Amino acid sequence: MHRMAFVSALLMSVAGIPAAQSAELAELWRTTGFDLPESVSWDQDAQAFFVSNIGGDPMSKDGNGTISKVNPDGSIADAAWANGMDAPKGIDIANGTLYVSDVDHVVAFDVASGERLADYSVPGAVFLNDIYAAPDGRVFVSDTFGNAVFVIQSGEASLVSRDPLLAGANGLTMIGNDLIVADLGDASNGFDKIVPGTVVKIDLATNAVSYFGSPDSLGVLDGIEPDGQNVLVTDNAGGRLLLMAPGETGVEVGKLEPGAADLEYVPGENLIVVPQTQTNMVVAYRWTP
Repeated sequence: MHRMAFVSALLMSVAGIPAAQSAELAELWRTTGFDLPESVSWDQDAQAFFVSNIGGDPMSKDGNGTISKVNPDGSIADAAWANGMDAPKGIDIANGTLYVSDVDHVVAFDVASGERLADYSVPGAVFLNDIYAAPDGRVFVSDTFGNAVFVIQSGEASLVSRDPLLAGANGLTMIGNDLIVADLGDASNGFDKIVPGTVVKIDLATNAVSYFGSPDSLGVLDGIEPDGQNVLVTDNAGGRLLLMAPGETGVEVGKLEPGAADLEYVPGENLIVVPQTQTNMVVAYRWTP
């Protein structure tokens, strides 16, 4: 399947499916009015969530992408806090800077002022997706259709790894010296024949790629967040919240909605915030582990 057809299928195939609840997840709020929201990131200093809006074709350089600023209660503080991007997806914040992936480059904004600080080209990228900003200044970004992960350091992008285990590389986080990657899965034969992915890790000392937990297919994975030494992951197609421990099989710990994208987890509040791309919503849940 053509890459654009794959993206369209992923965004639209589960549209209109109603919300699900579970004993572990209690819905707190849901907010509409977004434009293909893909990723959510919380900033403690700003006391706000930031949400990327693809705003149209997920691969086109059309200038329609925006970032919204959202209050802790879910109300929208600024629908277009930042604009002028093409199809922004993954967001992460470190040291007062918000980083967002945008097709084949990464954009940096000052959180306090909203000023656009820099654009970083990622040569060789096909479809940049999630992003992880490390406290030490390294910014990692996944290339879903390139089966790769890049890093931006000192203003320059370089390849971390391109590996079969990174098939559909999507969500990123870090535990210790390992970059943890949630794989969407292998869609080389078309989205309708996708082989669901699992969670893998990259040892950043050697760039070696291996399984984080069980090698068994887990789901069409999207966002990933750490919970101690474990990870919380969204299954986009299945509408599930999954928990995986190192070396173990992933387990379902809550029902979300099919199409659940790149979540944010605020551990101190047991708060999980999930963008629902195809229904233009962001939904917050209280998670009881």
